[in-house]
Amino acid sequence: MKRHFQVTVNGETFSVEVEEVGGTVEHLRPAVKPPAKKAPPVHQAGLSPRTSLPQDNRTVTSPLPGTVVEVRVKPGQKVTAGQVLLIIEAMKMENEIQAPAGGVVQEVLVQAGTNVTSGQPLVRLG
Repeated sequence: MKRHFQVTVNGETFSVEVEEVGGTVEHLRPAVKPPAKKAPPVHQAGLSPRTSLPQDNRTVTSPLPGTVVEVRVKPGQKVTAGQVLLIIEAMKMENEIQAPAGGVVQEVLVQAGTNVTSGQPLVRLG
């Protein structure tokens, strides 16, 4: 049986057709048990799950691997909690990296075009 759907991605609408292939849901389940669920990470108060801070609570690190496409702050600039510091593109999605707290930008450790890894320091706040 074929089913038709409209999907919108980044404001662009696509018409897709999905065909159901024989078998039941039981047939599609993996033969091995999935690993036990891990407890969700505990975030410090006021932090977005997309922004992480290492132990020193002053360095914003990348929550995912990707490419920096835009840096919106510079050293000496005052920022407020939730303000977008930079944008990282990962899997064709733009991810806003926000300031977890107010402060002053001490150092910007990346620039547009920089490939970053998960956990890599991006901006140091003071």
